[in-house]
Amino acid sequence: MIAGPAPTLAEDRPTVRIDRPGRLGSGVLRLAGLVAVVAFAVNSIAVGVPRPWRDEAATHMANQRTLQQLWSMLDHIDAVHGCYYLIVRLWQYPFGDSILSLRMLSVLAVAVGAGLMTLLAAELFGAAAAPWSGLGYAVLPQLTWAAGEARSYALSAALVTGAMLAFWLAVRRQRYWWVCYTLLATAAVYVFVYSALAFAGVALALIWLPSRIRRSAALATLAAAVLSVPLAVRVAGQGDQVSWLEEYHYGAEQLVADAFWGQVGWAAWLGVGLSVLALGHAAWLFRQRPLRGPLACVLGWLLVPSVVLATAGLFAAIYHPRYVAFSVPALALVLGLASSRLPGRPRLIAGFLLLLACVPALVESRGPQAKPTVAPAMAVLAQQSRPGDGLYIVRYDRHGLPWSFPEVVDALDDVGADTGQAWRSETLKRPSLPVGRIGERLVSLNRVWVLADKGIRLEQTERAFARLGFRATWTATVEQGYLVVLVLMERTG
Repeated sequence: MIAGPAPTLAEDRPTVRIDRPGRLGSGVLRLAGLVAVVAFAVNSIAVGVPRPWRDEAATHMANQRTLQQLWSMLDHIDAVHGCYYLIVRLWQYPFGDSILSLRMLSVLAVAVGAGLMTLLAAELFGAAAAPWSGLGYAVLPQLTWAAGEARSYALSAALVTGAMLAFWLAVRRQRYWWVCYTLLATAAVYVFVYSALAFAGVALALIWLPSRIRRSAALATLAAAVLSVPLAVRVAGQGDQVSWLEEYHYGAEQLVADAFWGQVGWAAWLGVGLSVLALGHAAWLFRQRPLRGPLACVLGWLLVPSVVLATAGLFAAIYHPRYVAFSVPALALVLGLASSRLPGRPRLIAGFLLLLACVPALVESRGPQAKPTVAPAMAVLAQQSRPGDGLYIVRYDRHGLPWSFPEVVDALDDVGADTGQAWRSETLKRPSLPVGRIGERLVSLNRVWVLADKGIRLEQTERAFARLGFRATWTATVEQGYLVVLVLMERTG
């Protein structure tokens, strides 16, 4: 995106002055509503098609517990998602707990976030930037991906965007907007704790704000930080739950492409190119004093979280591209600002290139195999099993699997199930009963399928079945998706 001649200060004054409150008139509000509707429609496309994966199953399993059981679990694991689980629990009452229902909550969050982004862009950079920023929010790959996830990423991005809007309304209007900013910033952190890093942008913006506003902003931000301490303390003791990140290796591609533009190679790098041009334009505009505060806020929001987490990730298991999804709205702002400064035809070309960079990732994220699941193994099981065969699940949660693949599991006899079994506090999973305790259930069965996640504890499970008169007659290791070993145990004699 190539900027035109530098606008004069007089040209900027109606939209970027900091010492005079901006006006979010009825026209901008209607535009925000329209953008939200478009974002909802776009992100609803095929959102229920991909099979749910383990993270989404975790959302479902957490809310199968009573509130007391959930609170007990959060003492041991997943406190970082505790607030999100409570929100999902409320959502489930009217809308149910199907994977489509849970993902529609994320779709709604992206739609609301796109509307808020439209208002934020109008407040910071004028009405011309508003539709481009809002629509950018609606289609950027990491946000369309988040819309298809029954996890907290979409909601945290919307809350951060709302907090940033409240901050700038407070800067220019004062009064109760500081309270709104504090509450929204706190909510964003409670929904996803890494969201706190987004407010580094606020700290950078303070440098260019009047001293009386700096005091109010600092107090409001400090209040949000204090309110977030209980969560930070609880989460700090649960670092082991992301120990799997020790095996995750990242470089420039993950930091600048995957984190913001998805994993469709050429399209992601096209997006990176657009980002570089838009960032260059933002740097060029930084010479205009009225824009320095807003630009510092947006650039800090965009860049600081990735820099901090990637640097910390060199010493501890802490970084993954999806963990900075709350920064992607800032990219929408930078792109929207650059696009709004272009003349007619170049602006249309920029919009076309943005769609070209975004659409492939949207298509990929809505395919049946878009997420890593045990779907390949379940396809093998469906093909090889007979109605009425037994199924014994090793290590993989025996509650999440039927929720994810009911058409396969419901045709079999889940011999490890125990509806009276209490949920464990130390883990999200609800494991099968030990083989030694299900002998009576096996009396009428001649065939039992053992599904072992990664093959773990398979040998001891086979020995336990052997003691009950079964032997392994067929084995398959399915490596696509998650590695699963399937074993057919048949009764001897």
